[in-house]
Amino acid sequence: MLDPTPGRTESHRFPKPVRILSKSNLFAAWKKSRDATSDPGRPGIDGLTAEQFAFRIDERLVALAAELRAGEYRPARLKPVFIPKPNSSKDRLICIPVIRDRIVQKAILNHLVTKQRLPVENEFSFGFLKGRGTANALDRAVELRRRYDWCLKTDIEAFFDRIPRSDAKQRVSKSLGRSSLVPLIHSFIDCEIKHTKFTRPKLDKQGIKAGLGVRQGMPLSPLLANLVLSDFDASFRAAKIEMIRYADDLLVFFHSKAAAQQGFEFVKSQLGAQGLTIPELGGDTSKTQIVAPKQPVDFLGLELVHSDKAGDYVKRVGRKQIAKIEKRLEEEYSYENLRKERVTFQQATVDLWRSIASYLGIYRNTYDWTTLDSELRRIGRKVMEGIFEDVFGSGVLRRVTPEGREFLGLGTLDIPDVANDVGAVEDA
Repeated sequence: MLDPTPGRTESHRFPKPVRILSKSNLFAAWKKSRDATSDPGRPGIDGLTAEQFAFRIDERLVALAAELRAGEYRPARLKPVFIPKPNSSKDRLICIPVIRDRIVQKAILNHLVTKQRLPVENEFSFGFLKGRGTANALDRAVELRRRYDWCLKTDIEAFFDRIPRSDAKQRVSKSLGRSSLVPLIHSFIDCEIKHTKFTRPKLDKQGIKAGLGVRQGMPLSPLLANLVLSDFDASFRAAKIEMIRYADDLLVFFHSKAAAQQGFEFVKSQLGAQGLTIPELGGDTSKTQIVAPKQPVDFLGLELVHSDKAGDYVKRVGRKQIAKIEKRLEEEYSYENLRKERVTFQQATVDLWRSIASYLGIYRNTYDWTTLDSELRRIGRKVMEGIFEDVFGSGVLRRVTPEGREFLGLGTLDIPDVANDVGAVEDA
C-alpha cells in the first residue's frame, strides 16, 4: 500500500476525469514518457521499475483509470535523490514520483498543453515551453545584448521550494474553473517527500519545509512554476522592460547603469509580493550582477561575450563550463559509480560518448565549438583511462602500445558527426 500524501483535496464538487484520464490517454502518456524508452527514470518509493511496470502495463492502466474514475486515486509521497553540486555544500534535490503518478501527471500535462488552458506563454519565458528552450533563450539574449549596453543577471532564490502552494492552487482554480483536473493538480501541489532518519537531516539542510514549495522532479512542476510567475512576467510588459526568464534564471536589459539599478529594485519588489527573493547586489560571489557594456555574462551554461574579432556578441562555452562538464562526466562515469549502478563497461563506453555527442549537439552553434570539440574528446579519453586504471591497476596504460591505445579508444577516438546527427537537445 502506497503512503498517500496527507491533506487530501475534497473532490466531490468536481466531475470525475473520465475522458481526460481514460485508459487510452494514460497509455498515450506512457508511450511519450521517458519510462517507455531504453533509458527510463528511477523508481519511486514503491521500488517499482519501469521495466516491471511495463510487464503488466494493460492491467496496471486499467486499474489506474478505474481509481481515477471512482475518485479514489491518491498520489504517493516522493522519493528524494540528492545530487552533489560542484563547489557547494548543498546538494541538488530531485523528488521522484512513483511511475503511476508520473503517468497521471504526464497525461494531465498533455491535455493542458494541447488545450492551452493555463496562461503560461509569453514573450519573456523560455523554460519548459513547447517550441522553446535554452537555444531560443540564448539567441534572444544575444539579440538584446546588442541593443542594450547594460543588463541585470540574477536568479530567484530556492524558487521551486519556496513557491507558496496557496498561490499555485488559486491560479490553477482560476484558470481551470470546475475542471475535473483541479483537485488532482492540487493534490500534486501538496505532494510531500517520504522522510527517513537518513534523509531528514539532508532535507533540513536544504531548507525544505512541509507545506511550502512545488517539488522538482514531478512532470507538472515546470508548468506550475511558469503559472506562478505569469503575473511577474506580465509586469515587465507593462513596464516596457526587456527580460528573459528561463525558470528561475533572469536577464533584464537596460540602456544605462542607473536604469539597471532601478531594475534591480523593480525585480525585488515584484517577486517580494509573492514571497520570493533574489540575492542582493554584491561582489563577484553574488548571483546578482549588473553587467557593463561588452562585459561577459554567464547565462544558461554559456558566456555571452563581445568578440573584437567578430565585431559582435557571441555565445561561448568558456573554460568554467567545460570544467563543470569534465567534473560531471568524471563523477558519472567513475568505476565506483558505474559498479554501483550496475553498468557494464560496454554500456558505459556507449553512454559516455553519447553524452559527449549530446554536449556537442547542444553547443554546436557556439563561437568556440571547435575548442569544445577538442576538449570533450580529451575528457572522454581521460575518463576512459581512469576506468581502465581502476580496473587493471595504476600505471597499466604505460605498457600499452600506441596501436593498442588507438584500439582501446584512447588515442584517436572519433565521435559521430553530431552537427548533423544530433537534433535539438535541451538542457545539458
